[in-house]
Amino acid sequence: SARLESASRKMRTALLLICLAGSAHGFASLSLPTGRAQRGPGLRGGGGELRMSANVRPSPAAAPPVAIPATFRQVYAARPGLGVGDVAAVRELPMLVPGPGQALIEVRFAGVNGGCETFRARGDHWFARNQDAVDGFALGAEGAGIVAAVGEGVSEVKVGDHVAFIGGAFAEYVLAGAPSLAKVPVASPEAVALRISGLTAAAAVEATGEAQPGQTVLVTAGAGAAGSFAVQLAKRAGCRVVATCSSTEKAAVLCKLGADEIVNYKTKDLGAYLGDKHPGGIDLVIEHVGGSMLATALGHLAPAGKLVMVGYISEYPHNAGREAETKASLAAGVDSADLFWGGKNMKRGEQTIFGKLGFSAASRQRVYDLHEQGELTALVDTGCTFKGVDDVSAAVTYMLSGQAIGKVVVEM
Repeated sequence: SARLESASRKMRTALLLICLAGSAHGFASLSLPTGRAQRGPGLRGGGGELRMSANVRPSPAAAPPVAIPATFRQVYAARPGLGVGDVAAVRELPMLVPGPGQALIEVRFAGVNGGCETFRARGDHWFARNQDAVDGFALGAEGAGIVAAVGEGVSEVKVGDHVAFIGGAFAEYVLAGAPSLAKVPVASPEAVALRISGLTAAAAVEATGEAQPGQTVLVTAGAGAAGSFAVQLAKRAGCRVVATCSSTEKAAVLCKLGADEIVNYKTKDLGAYLGDKHPGGIDLVIEHVGGSMLATALGHLAPAGKLVMVGYISEYPHNAGREAETKASLAAGVDSADLFWGGKNMKRGEQTIFGKLGFSAASRQRVYDLHEQGELTALVDTGCTFKGVDDVSAAVTYMLSGQAIGKVVVEM
């Protein structure tokens, strides 16, 4: 049995045939992970420095799993701590068995969410229950993979289906409720990017912000995972899009995505720019940064404008300047953490600040359909390559460094 366990860790093709199919939001100064290729100066699609895919088709070579190993590896935290780097560990567990209404997913790709993973690891806000987790808790949010087995009563998916899911994605296998799964043409990094980041952008721009033709929309952190989708969806709504970024490389990407005006806040004063170019104010802000960026956006919001908070990464615990950033947002009259995690909305005269987003299954399907039709680009970062559960902690650190362009994804 020791030989079998060792083999299952090294390669998934060394399998014990168990037929389960019929079973019952940066600013920190952080160094890049070593030993991985860093992004070069060029912009290319596919396997080059930048992966910008408008659609993904199923590959005939992507065969469904035919057998399931006896064990699997999972990234978990034995206890809450300061962040993912402080608590992440890898454990080997007996293979999961899907119960009624569940599906077992062989995870192919997992997405990195800096905010969710940071606060999950700390046991804060929505993740306070992790403070009392006796046996530790799994890390990871969205992923994409292949259905390996289904439980009793499952009709939504079948073995071999490619799906995107949310929950515990930093693992080789995971259980998910079948009704929550989104079928995708192929389990891919793009499918991962669409699952949370694409849906969040649609909820912010369309359902919550209600972007209208002719409006001016400001998207902060426009080259980020959600920001890149927000830029495109605002353009599709007929808006003029102003996007912020922190480098010339990110500015080039935003240009490709269709942003009308691009402000590198490292070299330009955003407040002065908005005051000069948009003296009447911004109609809609899709805000990912928090702190002084949030304060600037609020200072240039139109009298009846809307601001939708998608994140506040400058105030996250990893950022050395978080205290000053939090003071800036509080001085502007907004408690970012309370608004975001509390899902609250607030009024400032005729202005509305949204901390609660409107999500729907229809929006989720729509972003996948737009991508499949070639009308929505899924931006996946390729500045660093991460593979397997042992690379997860480094992937989170890289995402929080602020250097990524688009979605950071780990190949599992």
